[in-house]
This record gives sequence, C-alpha cells and structure tokens, in this order.
Amino acid sequence: MIYLDYAANTPVDDRVLNTFIEATKKYMANPNSSHYIGKKAKEIIDESSEYLADYFNCKKNGIIYTSGSSESNNLVIKGIAEKNRNKGNKIIISAVEHSSIVAPCNYLSSKGYEISVIPLDENGLVDLKILKKEIDENTILTSINAVDSELGTRQPIEEIGKIVKKYPNCVFHTDATQAIGKVDIDYKDVDFITFAPHKFFGLNGFGVLINRNNIKITPLIHGGKSTTIFRSGTPVTANVIALKKAFELATENLEDRYKYISNLNKELREKLSKIKCIHINSPKSSIPNTLNISLIGKDTKSILKELEKNEIYVSTTTACALGDAPSKSVLAITNDKSLASNTIRISISHLTKKSEIDKFINILKSLLK
Repeated sequence: MIYLDYAANTPVDDRVLNTFIEATKKYMANPNSSHYIGKKAKEIIDESSEYLADYFNCKKNGIIYTSGSSESNNLVIKGIAEKNRNKGNKIIISAVEHSSIVAPCNYLSSKGYEISVIPLDENGLVDLKILKKEIDENTILTSINAVDSELGTRQPIEEIGKIVKKYPNCVFHTDATQAIGKVDIDYKDVDFITFAPHKFFGLNGFGVLINRNNIKITPLIHGGKSTTIFRSGTPVTANVIALKKAFELATENLEDRYKYISNLNKELREKLSKIKCIHINSPKSSIPNTLNISLIGKDTKSILKELEKNEIYVSTTTACALGDAPSKSVLAITNDKSLASNTIRISISHLTKKSEIDKFINILKSLLK
C-alpha cells in the first residue's frame, strides 16, 4: 500500500497509542472528582496543559480542549461574534478557508454580520493590500489559515498579525491544523490558534483551541466543570496526555523531517512537471508536505479508481469538501474551473519512501497513456 493522503489523516504513532492505553488504565478517575485518584488525573492534565502553554507562551487556562478543529473554529468565530457584538460586526476571512470557518461565517451573515473575503494574489497568498483596505474599526475578527489544506500554501501569518495588531477591537485567529508538526511559524501576534493531533500522528476525535491572550469569548457548550471557562465538559485524561506525546514527537524532529519531505517534494515536482497533461497548482510558497496537480483533458475520477486498484491512495480536494465541487483553492489561484475540477492532492510525510514516490509516478504515467 502507498498512502499519499497524510493531509487528510495520519496513522497514529505507536508511542502515542501506547501512551493513551497506559493513561486510560492508570488514570481511571474523573479529573473533576475531589478524591485522591481524581486529583492525580487532574494533575497530569494540568502538566500537559502547562507544557502547551509554555510552547505557545500563554496561560494554562488558555488551552481549550475540544472534539476537533471544526469545533475549535466554530467556538472562536461564534464566541467572538457573540461576545463583541457591541464593538462591531465585521469578520474577515480568506478565500481558501476550511468549511468549518466558512459555514459559521455564513451563519453569522444571516444574523447581520458582515463577512469580508480576501482574495489571493498570483502567488497564492492572501492579498495584504486588500486586507489593509478591508480591515477597519468595525472589524472584530480576522481569521486566516496558516496553511491551506488543498494547495499547502503557507500564509504570511507573521505579517498579517502585525496588520491586525493595529486594530485593538480586532482579534486574530489562525486555523493551524495543516501547519502544526509540519512547519515552524511565529505565533506571537496571533490571539487564537486551532489544531488537531490526528494531523500529526495523534488520535482522532480531539482538538485544541489556544487562547493566547485570555480573550473573553462566549462558549458554545455550557455545562459542568472543565479545564477552562470557555468550554464545558469533563476532560478525557488519556486524550490530553496522548496529545502532549504526539505534539512532542512532531515538534522535536521538525527540522529533520522538513528537510527530508522537501527532497521528496522536489523530486515529485520535477518528475510530474515533465508530464504534458499535468498542471502543478501548488505555488512555491506551499509547504513540501502537499503538492496539488490537475490532470488536463483526463477523467480524474477514473484515474483515482485505477490508482486505488494499485493500492495507491491520494485525494481530489480536502476530505471535508462537499460532493463534486471544484477545488476552491485551485479556483482562487488559477481562475480556471477546468483545472479546479480535475485536481489530485498528493500529501506526503516523513514516513513516505522514495521508492513509493517512484512507483506512484510510474503507475500514474501508465494510466495517463
């Protein structure tokens, strides 16, 4: 089997899974309980929260555990809108945000909020000139993803943060789900950060929202005691500990993994660019983990089925895209619906072997003939 869909989901690392199993057995008690073993469970959760807080330079109660990135994104967008409705009603997003950003913004639009969508420039980056024109005193939230899920474009988060910082009523959020564990970004001017461990060899069904500056937001879920006031629900001790383990493993070898993946990506680009019917969509500003291509004049669905018969697994658009809709990221950067409707997203990791890349290219060549 050749798996080239790591942007959608990664296999859990054995060390992370073993950590989860051991923690499940050892810390059986409810961390909200007042007895000894309940307090021990809370202590180990606090240790993990303090580790993340130290990494992101925030306070422990700014680590919000959720069910995944979709909940985290909904929480920050709706939570900021609800809490700051007296300060303004404008929200800024990019043209290539995940559906869990777009959908709550559409919902807020129906409630009277103004949603401004910033287009991309010719390099696939958020057009900063237009952003500077659109942001104003009425803007309460700017949400720009750190890395695009379809093209892999690494957005200039540091520059955007400096722009947003000039507007005290505006909060800056980035969906870093495709960035954490893949690329190093300076988040010092970011207020909220979303990510999920299943993108960096952790467990599914879990997510995090980092509230770096203790900004007040209205919770989506109200109820009992949790790790913060921003999201109710009994924290799952084993999930939190396993998240810390996955995060440690992903960040400690980040530079070495990045170099290895960059070399694989370079080979992919060079060999695929020589095939006439292939158009490479991912710009040079993309991280090496993701390479998006279009098949010109070919039936992409049939090609994907044939690849699957050869036990090669890639995707067309992001796994959360609706139906047969064209890639909005490719459409945003090429303005070509044909290219956007015939995409293949190849996403690799440090587990990908050169021999797998070679086999994929050889089989793809034969199928395109």
